[in-house]
Parts: sequence; C-alpha cells; structure tokens
Amino acid sequence: MCNFSLEVWVYNQLVLPPKVPVLQSEDTVELRNSELLAIHRSLKNEVLLLEQKRRSLVEEKYQLETRIWNLRNSLQQSSKTLLRLEATVASFQKTLIHQDNQRANSEHPGEFKVRFPAAFLSLPGSPESDQVAPNLCTMNSCFAYQTCGLHSSFLRVCTSEPDTPSLSTHAKAWRAALLASSHFSSSCEHACVKVHFEAAKAVACANASSKKQSCLLLSDNLDPLFLPTPLPILLASSNFTLHTATSFRAHFDFLMAATMDMNFSTQSPLLTSQRPLLLAASVGVRSHHGNPYQDVLSFWTSASQDRIRVQINLMTEHYQLSRCWPHTSGHAGHYADWSPCSDSPELLSNATFCLLVTGLNTHLPNTHGLLSQLTTCLVSGAIPVFLTNEPLLSPSTALPFWEVLAWHWHRAVLFLPAARMPHLPEILDAMDEATLIEMRAQCQLIWNKYLSTKQSQLGTIFLALSRRLGLRQPPAPLLPSEPALLRPPANASSLQATTTLTFYPSYFYEPRPSVLAQMDVDDLLGPTGPQRDSPSSASLQYAVGGDLPSLVADPFFSHASTPWAPFLPSEMQFSQGQKFDFRPINHTVGNAGAEFSADLGGMFPYEQFTVVMLCYNRTSIALLSLEALANLPYLHSVVVVWNGPEPPPVYLRWPKLHVPILVVKGEKNSLNNRFAPYDIIKTDALLMLDDDVLLRHDEIILAFRVWRENRDRIVGFPARGHFWSYSTQEWYYNSDYACEYSMVLTGAAFIHRYYLHAYTYEMPSRIREIVDEEMNCEDIAMNFLVSHITRKPPIKVTTHWSFLCHRCSSTLYSRPTHKESRSTCINSFVKIYGYNPLIYTQFRADSVLFKTRLPATKQKCFRYV
Repeated sequence: MCNFSLEVWVYNQLVLPPKVPVLQSEDTVELRNSELLAIHRSLKNEVLLLEQKRRSLVEEKYQLETRIWNLRNSLQQSSKTLLRLEATVASFQKTLIHQDNQRANSEHPGEFKVRFPAAFLSLPGSPESDQVAPNLCTMNSCFAYQTCGLHSSFLRVCTSEPDTPSLSTHAKAWRAALLASSHFSSSCEHACVKVHFEAAKAVACANASSKKQSCLLLSDNLDPLFLPTPLPILLASSNFTLHTATSFRAHFDFLMAATMDMNFSTQSPLLTSQRPLLLAASVGVRSHHGNPYQDVLSFWTSASQDRIRVQINLMTEHYQLSRCWPHTSGHAGHYADWSPCSDSPELLSNATFCLLVTGLNTHLPNTHGLLSQLTTCLVSGAIPVFLTNEPLLSPSTALPFWEVLAWHWHRAVLFLPAARMPHLPEILDAMDEATLIEMRAQCQLIWNKYLSTKQSQLGTIFLALSRRLGLRQPPAPLLPSEPALLRPPANASSLQATTTLTFYPSYFYEPRPSVLAQMDVDDLLGPTGPQRDSPSSASLQYAVGGDLPSLVADPFFSHASTPWAPFLPSEMQFSQGQKFDFRPINHTVGNAGAEFSADLGGMFPYEQFTVVMLCYNRTSIALLSLEALANLPYLHSVVVVWNGPEPPPVYLRWPKLHVPILVVKGEKNSLNNRFAPYDIIKTDALLMLDDDVLLRHDEIILAFRVWRENRDRIVGFPARGHFWSYSTQEWYYNSDYACEYSMVLTGAAFIHRYYLHAYTYEMPSRIREIVDEEMNCEDIAMNFLVSHITRKPPIKVTTHWSFLCHRCSSTLYSRPTHKESRSTCINSFVKIYGYNPLIYTQFRADSVLFKTRLPATKQKCFRYV
C-alpha cells in the first residue's frame, strides 16, 4: 500500500504537468494575451518573409532556367549560323576559283572560244557553181557560204518581194509565215539566204551578177512553164517533176509535205481508238501506168473481210477520178501518180494502217501524189506503210525533210521491202498494241510540229539548212518582265506615290525568329550564297542535231539549257571539279550526314533555284510564305508574279530575305502566268509555290536534291490521281489518299525552266484557253505536258498530301465545283492530245537514311525527312 502511494506520488510529480495557478487579475490576462499576439505577429511576419524569399528563389530559378534555355537556343542558333556561314564562305571560295578558271580559259565565259577566220576554204574536188550543171548542184558547189559564217548567231533570211495583188494565195501565205519567222531579217544586207515565192524573181536572183548570197524558191507548184531551165538555187516544194529544171536534187533541195484542200477533222484522232480495218487506201490515178501489185491488192479487197480486214480502192476510170484529189480542185494537169480520193479521210480514220500506193515503174520517187497520200495518212491517224524499192523508191528521197526527221520517220512509218507485199496483212496483224500507239504518237508529232502549217514547214526548212551550215537556231523567246511595284516618292513627306515602276520592294521587316524556328529545323542544309545564275549550255552541238535535246526539246530554238543535257562521268568531279564547279561530297567514314549537308554532290555542277510565287491581292498570306524562305540554302531569288488588278501598296513592308525579291506584273489575271518564261528567271531549277504554302527548309532541300537527279520530271509534294469512272465512261480527278498517283500539284513542286517555254509555245493553245475559262487546271496542264514529252511520271517527296490554308478567307480549291471542273479539264485535255499522257507511279522519295537507326555518334542526311 505504501509502495503504491509512493509510485503515484512520483508519477504525479514527474509526468503530470504542474498545476497552473489561476491568476485572478484582469491586467495579468491582458498582458498575457498581448504577449501571445506579439508572438503570433512575429511568427506570421517571419512566415511571410520566408514565403517571399521562397517566391524570389523560385522566380530566380525560373529566370536562370529561362536564361539557360535561351543561351542553349542562342548557342544552337549561333552554331547553326556559324555552320551556315562556314558553308557559305566555302561556297564563295569555290565560286571564285571557278570564275578564275573561267577567266583563264576565255575572256567571255559562255561565248564561243574559237576565233573564226574570215576566209573560207575551197574544198578539193568542189568546183565553183558556174562550173557545175545546175541540175547537179550540191551545197559545196552552189551555195554561197560567204554570208553564212559561224560567227553569225543563227541563220538569217530575207525577202525582197513585196505583198502585191499579183502574188498567189499560196505565195502570200508563205510570205506571211516568213515574216513571222525568228529567222527573218528586214534587211538583206547581212542575210544569209534570200527567199522568193515567184519563179521569175528566183530566176532574177540566180542571174544576178553578185554570187555572195544564196536564193531559195518556195513554191507549191514547180511548173516547168515558169521555170524552164535548172537554176543553181535552193528549191523547196512538194511537187518536183521529171523535168530537168524541176527535178529533186538530193541533199540540196527540200522536199515539203503536200498541202491539200480536203475536208479533215480539226480534232486530233485518238491514239487508243480501236479501228475496224487493218489496212486501207483510196487512191486514183489519171495515167495508165497502173501498179505491178494490183492483182495482190485486188485479192485483199475481195478476200474475207473478217479474216484480213483490208480495203483498197484503186480508181482509174474517168468517172471515178472526178472524186479524187487534185481533180476535185481543178489542178489535175501534171499530177500523174496515185492521189487520195475524197473518201480517204473517212476510210483511213477507221484503219490502223494506210498503204502508200505508187506506180513503182517511175523514176520519180517523190511525187506530189505520194506526198498527198502521206498527208492524208498523218491527218487521219493511220500508220503509213511504205514499200521500198531501192534505188528507185527510197525513204530518204520520198519522205519530207528526211535529213531532219529520219529518227522520227523510222518510228512513225512501217518500212518494208516491196517484195513483202503479199504477206503484208499477216505482218501488220502481228504487231502489238503498244508499238502501234507509239507509231501513231510519232505520226501525230511529225504532223503537228513539222508539217501541219506553212509556218511549221518553213521552220523545218530553216532547221535543216541551219544544220547543213553548222549554225544554231535562234534563241528561245522570253517574255519581257514588267515591274509591278510603284516606286515610293523621293520626298518621304509626300503622300502621293510616283508612277515609276520597279521590281524591287522598298520597305522591309526582319523575319520573326518564331517563324524561322518552325521552318529551319536542321543544323545545316547548305550555303546561302553567292548568287549564281545557271550557265547557258547553248553551243555548236545543237546545230548538228541527233542528240537527245534536239530530239525531245523544241528544235526550232536554241535553249539556254534543257532537262536532257548529258552529264559528265563521276571522276570528272575530282579531276577537273573546279573547272566545272562541281561540289562533290567528301565521303569520310562515320561523318556522312555533316558532309552531305555541306555540299550538293550528285552528278551535276553547283546550282541554285528560283522560287516563283503567283499572288492575287492576298498580301498578308503571301508575306508569311515569303518570310518562311529566310536563310533558305541554294535559293537564288524570289519572283512574285502579281496577278492582281492593282499593284501592291506602295508602303507595304516585305520580309527581308538574303536574296532579292522581284515582283512581276502579269499581263492579265491568268493562272497561265505561273508558267510564263519571264526573262528575269536565271536558274534552271524553279520551285513553284502557291502564296499560301508553308514548307520547312529541309523538305525543300530534299525535293531540290531529288529534282537534280530527275531534271526532266516534276518533283513536289501534294500528289493527285486520275481515275476511270465506269459509270460515266470518263476520267475523274481524285484528291483522296491513294497508293498510286499520276500528278504532282505545282503549288509546291520543282520543274525545269525549259517547261515554261514548252507550256507557252509548244503546248496546244487551246489548253491555255481552257485554263483561263475554268480559272483552274494549270497544274494539270503542266503535268499533262511533262508526261507527254518525257513519258515519265512525276515524283512525290515527303508525307505532305495537302496544304490547307486556315488563314485564308477564300481559296480556289474551296469552290463547290472545284473537283468537277478539274475532271472536265482532264477529259478535255485527253481529247486535245489524242490520248491520256498521265502515267501512274506508286512510290515517293525520301532521304537515304530516313528511318534508319544510327548510333548516337553518326548523323543522318536530314533529321525528319
């Protein structure tokens, strides 16, 4: 009991708190409360100070982190700028070395390095023209080379015949074609050839005392009555005769295509149409020399039509000949060979092949009748069958302009020995469809480009003569650029703008870093200078012909360059790279990406590209797209084609780029202006951009590098297709996602500048009219044109499928009838071309190491593409 009480006492003393005495005084309570309040305030202030200090430290930490982030970005941008500057400096150094080499080789780079002597050699065994019978004239014996020196830029011709009422209708047509020719010179003083359209004037030219100028007689009718004796002058006609004065002199005279007044369809025949007849002809002859194979022809006609499908109409009776040309036009006087009859166009339009019928017992192979049959075949879309009988009947002396068109004739005409005539149906029936379509396409090309009009035939004559003389063709025409910007007044206080126009903007703003950060995501993509125009490759080689550019490109002009120019072997880049300004990639093991970014490499010399942007009053949208081009490598200049009715505002501020911006005024508000060959475009590579398209720099450079390896193709981003509708039996335009495509939209695509010339001067004008009528389809027209010329599809790069402009209040593609209009364009273009030239393809191009897993120590070609 005692122990328990002791333990309780100890517990109470040690554990329990002491009892607080109760203060009965009110003053003591207030004092105690004030002390507690003071302690509370002190603690509260201390907490506030600590909170402020914490916030200050957090803010300081945030500022330090922001500063570190900015410094890292600045370091990254500075490193990128340093890499770009180093690459640009290296590019300047290489350019200077190249220019020094050019100056060492020639005082005038790009011009002929040969100094031609004024005198001409007299070739051994080549007598003067007065020592040679005129009917035996050759270029060496009867042509005056003195006024056609190689120092001349190109062949120049003139005429001294005025447009008088006495000129025939054909002569007036020839004269009009001559005046429109690029070879025409208004003065005969420095002309190489004088052209005449009347025999009397040609005789006077031939009899002139001066032998310093050659003469050319253009005539559809070489009548011996008007040309009684042979003349030492060039003759161009489709009607050479057996008469000595008007007989054809091979390699001297020019055999033209026959012009006829028969009723032909104005629309090109479809290349893929199925024709019920295999072989057909409908011809008549006034003389009675007949045809040695008439029995064979008659057998074909009388045989089972289901088996051989041949229809040959040979008309020799007087009542039949009244329906045959030229009897129907009253010109039957001296036409003595088989000529087409009035039913030929309709008959041949249903035949796959047409037989060129000749008497085969005449020593005159190039009769007007045979040429008339050839014209009928070409216009009707039937493939000519030419039965040779050497040496009497040879293609080189029977077909028009053989020396220029031999490559094309071999691919358009079926040449067979005359002895194979009995087996002709079996031979023709064995030919595959692809070959037939290609032959029809060549026939169409020959007719449309070289023979269909007097202007085209005249151009072919001058082309052949230029190649004989070793002269180039005239330079390809360029559209003179008209500036679109009003120059600001000299007095800054003046509110009235001047009426003087300029290409160059006057006010600029610095591109925003935020925009550049989104566009430029790679460390280095290439140098940003110096500005380099694409060199001109026009030289004497184009005067010779036979190379790929002369076969594919427009042959009637000399082009600064073409997509088909040959390239040098790869060893030339390392042995003579500085001479040709190659920039080969220095392949070091483990450092592929960095070296790839520093130089262009590839198989072509260093070059740059021009951005061509079509604009119409959407300045705010266009300026943002232009701003995104700042510091874009390999950019030469930016050409803005202004389609608006009014010029841009005078005080409009443009983004300050590292290259000049040139604003060109379109002749009218036309989408065709996008592809106008303006003379201010100085590079082969053109990046066609819509004014609302934004592309990253790495995407553009990848497309540029891909285009350099495929210069004859469209290389771009959005892909589209043409598909067949079984319900409507027509083509329709497809913009949906698909695994194959046939078009790349030129709102974001690279093309060669040659195609600007082809679009403006070679493409059928009706297509440009449709583009203006629909206010649409210019990109489809360009895809048709390039595929038609090259027979290759376009190339798509990266994953871009569409560029939707969320900033735009209105766009052409947002119209309800947009797709319907484009489908209409496709079907209209097919009818104009005679077939659908678009070609399907099923792949896209990415960089070599795209999606390839690499060690951290190695760098890809591009980061994201």
